[in-house]
Amino acid sequence: MKTIIISLGVLLCSFFNVSAQKNKDLNFDNLYFFAQVGAIDDYSVFIQGGAYLQYEKHYFRLSAADGMDGESEAQKRFHQSHDNCECRVDVRSIRTFNMEYGRVYKFFRRQQIGFSSGLSVVTKTDPDVAFNQNRKPWEDEKFKKRVTVGLPYELRYSLMFSRRIGIGCSYYGNLNARKNFNAVSVGLALGLF
Repeated sequence: MKTIIISLGVLLCSFFNVSAQKNKDLNFDNLYFFAQVGAIDDYSVFIQGGAYLQYEKHYFRLSAADGMDGESEAQKRFHQSHDNCECRVDVRSIRTFNMEYGRVYKFFRRQQIGFSSGLSVVTKTDPDVAFNQNRKPWEDEKFKKRVTVGLPYELRYSLMFSRRIGIGCSYYGNLNARKNFNAVSVGLALGLF
């Protein structure tokens, strides 16, 4: 009889332990590295990447975002004439380096929505129209770079498979003096711990 009571006790304890673990919230506090690709206003490609530290309902993020066009046909022709060309080719682009603080709201155990904002340095590269209209055929196109400060903001949705890996999509925007823009992207986040 003692053996049956002990066996039933062990089985019931393990059942209650498993059911308690199922109802417990998952902890996603970690240092994550992420990369995303998507679409942006007025440019061909948008990529975004960086790292964020998530702790409870907060996260701090350092990231870089880049919206750009590919090489123009004139640039491709110009650089095809060079053998083993390792020239740096400028293209029309907008680049940001962001420092942000955000809040995370968890739901359905593995899903999160995050809102963040902060401060960014924005670099906008545009063709130098005055030079390019009068340039000689052997001269490469020139570009002007302008730098300003911006206000980044992001709405992010994440589906976390475990504490170390998740996928997500985001709506990212930046308000600045050179060119305000918005982008959408999807990507992957990998946790360090």
